Amino acid sequence: MLNGKPVRKGKLAEQIVGDWLREKGYIPYFYDDLIDKAHPFDILVASKDKKGLLIVEVKGKPARKWYADTGVNQSNFLDYSHIREKYKIPVFIAFVDEDIKQIYGNWLLKLEKPREEYNREHTKKIRYPLVDKKIRYWPVSCMIKIADLTNEQVEKLEELSTRSEKYKNN
Repeated sequence: MLNGKPVRKGKLAEQIVGDWLREKGYIPYFYDDLIDKAHPFDILVASKDKKGLLIVEVKGKPARKWYADTGVNQSNFLDYSHIREKYKIPVFIAFVDEDIKQIYGNWLLKLEKPREEYNREHTKKIRYPLVDKKIRYWPVSCMIKIADLTNEQVEKLEELSTRSEKYKNN
């Protein structure tokens, strides 16, 4: 599965975020992808002054189509929460979204703040954080814009998308 589309898309998203971090003067450390095993997080980041650490978890996925939200597997969320609580290292979740053509995200603690939002049609109010089918969702409105994606980055991400054409075109 190391060469599957979802894995390649995830690696591309991590590379995009890693490049942005380097541009801003941060020092990212990546998981050794030669080891084909699950890992607790994507990037350990040292601050510019080398006195602080944070974890950046990267998700290469667009927001849901009918809800203005996005999320992570609940089991992964529990892992990130455990790391944050036990080691006191802040966790930032970054989404690389080819539909919106942006990198956005927020600190785990900020994402967990309870809030209510309407779905895209404004017909249903949703309470966040929301756990549905083992996915923990947060509204895109609570995300911080990090950077715009280039057209080339968007094309590469779209090539690796596993969304069905029906979902993309509806």
